Amino acid sequence: MFRVVTLLLISIFAVFANSLTGTYELYAPSIHTIGDEVIAEGGVVIYNKDSVFSAQKIIYNQKSDVLELIGDVYTSLEDGGGSKNEYLKIELKNEHYSGDKLFLFDKLSDLWISGATATLSKGKFRLRNASISSCDVKDPDWQFRFSKGSYYSEKEYVTLNNPTFYFKKVPLLYFPWLAFPTGTTRTTGLLRPYIGFENSENLLFVQPIFIAPYKNWDIELNPQIRLDRGLGLYGTLRFVDTSHSHGSVKFGIFDEKKAYAQERDLKNSVHKGVEVKYQNSKLLSNYLKEGSYKDALLINYTNLNDIDYINLKHDEDYAVNKLITSKLNYYITDEDEYLGLYAKYFIDTEKLDNDDTLQTLPSFQYHKFTKNLPWENFLYSIDYKFKNSYRKEGLRARQHEISLPIIYNKSFFNEFINFSASENLYYSRVHYLEGNATIDDHANYFSNYHNLSISSDLSKKYENFIHNMQIDVSYIIPSVDNKNGYFADFIPFSLEQKSVRVKFNEYLYDENGLDFLIHRIGQNIYLESIDNRLDDLENEIIYKFSKDFYVRNTLIYSHVYDKLKKIQSGVYYKDAYNNIRVDHTFQEAPDLDKINYLAADFSRKIDRRYEVFAGVDYDFDQDFTKEWRMGWSMKKRCWDYRVRYSQSVTPSLTSGGTESFTRRTVYFFIRLANIGGVELKSEKDYALEGDSL
Repeated sequence: MFRVVTLLLISIFAVFANSLTGTYELYAPSIHTIGDEVIAEGGVVIYNKDSVFSAQKIIYNQKSDVLELIGDVYTSLEDGGGSKNEYLKIELKNEHYSGDKLFLFDKLSDLWISGATATLSKGKFRLRNASISSCDVKDPDWQFRFSKGSYYSEKEYVTLNNPTFYFKKVPLLYFPWLAFPTGTTRTTGLLRPYIGFENSENLLFVQPIFIAPYKNWDIELNPQIRLDRGLGLYGTLRFVDTSHSHGSVKFGIFDEKKAYAQERDLKNSVHKGVEVKYQNSKLLSNYLKEGSYKDALLINYTNLNDIDYINLKHDEDYAVNKLITSKLNYYITDEDEYLGLYAKYFIDTEKLDNDDTLQTLPSFQYHKFTKNLPWENFLYSIDYKFKNSYRKEGLRARQHEISLPIIYNKSFFNEFINFSASENLYYSRVHYLEGNATIDDHANYFSNYHNLSISSDLSKKYENFIHNMQIDVSYIIPSVDNKNGYFADFIPFSLEQKSVRVKFNEYLYDENGLDFLIHRIGQNIYLESIDNRLDDLENEIIYKFSKDFYVRNTLIYSHVYDKLKKIQSGVYYKDAYNNIRVDHTFQEAPDLDKINYLAADFSRKIDRRYEVFAGVDYDFDQDFTKEWRMGWSMKKRCWDYRVRYSQSVTPSLTSGGTESFTRRTVYFFIRLANIGGVELKSEKDYALEGDSL
């Protein structure tokens, strides 16, 4: 908390010591000697390459090698910091410093410290009856006062006796003793504790413990107690194993009290989970031919026994998605080929178990990038995919897919029109399994289709704007279509039909290059279909009234159902004082889950210090408010605070399934500039009878 202040003290006294024992220049209106003493008076200035020192009077004893600076002693450092003393005594032989009425400041952080006396000797700096703040010096909004402070330079360690936090002149928080490291090297110790209150859980207390035995890894442990609910331990291991890779492992366990678990009818009395994240941008490419390959590995894995593992963290990350997804992605590529290995694992937190949840373990892709054939304007590419759809209970499948397009491409009329024709071969085979046995049901599908495409990219400049237009019309002609066997509903196939695909994009740019209008529309027309000749029409419009204000609308119209099946609309505005975001999604069709959801946030700066904000997430379909929130914040140069009240619906897994609980939260956060902050939270939650997520 006082790291910046300590560094300020160190820099000032270190520079002072180096300056006076090294090369310096002294200027004074009057210099004379009396015995062993050299006396400079009348406003003395000492120049050094890093700093400037001044005093009304300087006395230097040549015999004792003692320097005294008397009256308005100022130190000005090159980086903007400095100090002021009424009296400073420096014993140059043993590098002992002592001073009265010390005032130190740092221009970069705006921190200052004022003390009655200060001494520095043998690597130990002592300060008595001091205060520290970054607010106005004459009447600070806040400050810390302490009776005695010590800094040990070799150990890079600070101790403070009786530090007390004052707001204006009112003492609010007292500590009998504080100690903390000052070096930039990560050090094992305690972090800021967290205190909260929730009506059914009583007091929440979390005391983070930071363990940093080595430079390339550390551990943060967060033991917590919820007085009427139980005990828990969450932790995070962070590591950097190479210059191009890093990762983390989060884990947690919470043991419910028997009475609480029975009252809530919770499925699990112990909630536990683990989260693993890892990124490596050069897993194998460092060992392969220099510059020929690029590869990367990404792991994002989560395993938990129920949703309360997430809800019981002491942060704001309450569960908002019922489906927890774990991913593994690896690829290696060069200029010609691409290999990818993927896996996805899903946990549906609304289920009592996930034995029948379909997983992708694993999938594989090989792709050969588009290359020239021996004939001019002829190109080809190859794509192969393997997917293993796995689950413990129910039908499983292994699918192979391969596609081979051969493309002819040519431009006409000085690139006014681009024409392409492609021959596309596709084959897929599926093996089904039930338990550990292969069953007779399988599927084979082979198709070949032709694709004729004409496109154009046109731009025209008008008096006040530029119009860019992109048109693409494709004609799909199936040639061979041969399929046999059983097609499960979870097996994707590339089923091409005779159709025309039309895509149209347009952009309007103003004189400053702002694309103030963006319009995209696409339509597939199935030429041989009787029931659904027209595929879904997709249309998107973005209009920017200015760089601060724009609206967006995306819609999907179903010709089959003769209705708009999906509409997404948004209004966005942001300037120096206001920030508005309103998003609405409506989706309704027999082949889709029904969604009617609104998310909105608003904030307004009252003046340069104060801001109000509010937000709401509302589900029109289920007729309930997912969350609404409102609050107030204040920000000054030396401190700021934020107060927020929110009411949200949080899922919890009971023995009968998932139930929803309404959680009411009062949140308060205060931050002292360049010192640190503290947050307090009070929560109340209760079950919504008859409601569930």
